[in-house]
Amino acid sequence: MFDLSGIQDLPELLEDARIAGATSFELFERIVIPAGGGTRFDVPGPSGSTAEESLEGVVIHSSPRRAYWPGDEPAQGNPPSCSSDDGVNGIGDPGGPCSRCPLNQWGSAQHGTGKGKACKETLQLFVLRSGEALPVVLNLPPSSLRPWSQYVARLAREKRSARATITEFSLDPIKNSSGIVYSQIKCTALDPLPDDSVAAVRQAGNAVAPIAIARAMIDDTPALEPVDYIPTTTVQSPPVPPMATPAETPANKAPDAIMASLQGMADQLGVPPETLSDYVIETYEGRSYLQLTTTEVTATMQWLGENYG
Repeated sequence: MFDLSGIQDLPELLEDARIAGATSFELFERIVIPAGGGTRFDVPGPSGSTAEESLEGVVIHSSPRRAYWPGDEPAQGNPPSCSSDDGVNGIGDPGGPCSRCPLNQWGSAQHGTGKGKACKETLQLFVLRSGEALPVVLNLPPSSLRPWSQYVARLAREKRSARATITEFSLDPIKNSSGIVYSQIKCTALDPLPDDSVAAVRQAGNAVAPIAIARAMIDDTPALEPVDYIPTTTVQSPPVPPMATPAETPANKAPDAIMASLQGMADQLGVPPETLSDYVIETYEGRSYLQLTTTEVTATMQWLGENYG
């Protein structure tokens, strides 16, 4: 049975750490996706790290990050020239809104000769394991962002939330067209949490969020594995879907201001456009999010908050 007893102490532990000036880098152990197609996580423990084929826990919070180094690969311990703690606004050189930055464009990697982006996008998942009081941070590189967003969308279609589900994380070795092998995250839903535990998990996630913003948490050695596909970005504004015919659009379609609130919330939370689109299509019988009623937009915003807030 999954033991959530330690979660009761989390808010108090985090408040003590905040008063002491501790950052998330000092509080939370990090787990990275291994390079070279490895299928085991290096999981920290009281007696040192162990190699494990899977990691089980509840994701109580997620945090999108970006970091840019001028060189092709970051040097160990060398801070990035520009970074973002929220995946939306960069601080440093060049800085500014990530959505308009030329380093956030596909093909800007490797001085304009690569497929990916010069600015590396990652996602930090705060995973609470059974019997523990503090979560570990699982750092997802660009190639693992899409599997995670697809997993969250699948849960949503079943009216489940990642923050109310025990998730098993494992690794798949993937080979690209150039024959290079890298590791990609695989997510499997296990048991749902009991109803009386869900509220405690949400409270714990809300307590983690302020500390998770600490700039020191940016990983200075992101995975730079090659990919064949262009993964979904979490800061670009969603593309506008084709307009529906009058017969497809409900007469009580949500006002433009409410629709703008939904799009703004998705951008602010770093929700991939395809994730939002897939969820709406599956949930509302093939309609796009521009065709939702006010009630449906409200329900979709609630889903965003539960899974990405």
